[in-house]
Amino acid sequence: MRSMPKDRLLDDEWVDLIQEAKALGLTKEEVEHFLRNGTETYKLV
Repeated sequence: MRSMPKDRLLDDEWVDLIQEAKALGLTKEEVEHFLRNGTETYKLV
């Protein structure tokens, strides 16, 4: 399992977004892929 780079520690806001993404049915892998790419493809509403 890959770990997040140390200079990109997640703050509470990111943790909340990840929890919301999981609630929408995104898998852990999809969330990690999104974070690694730094894209804004997913709109969490």
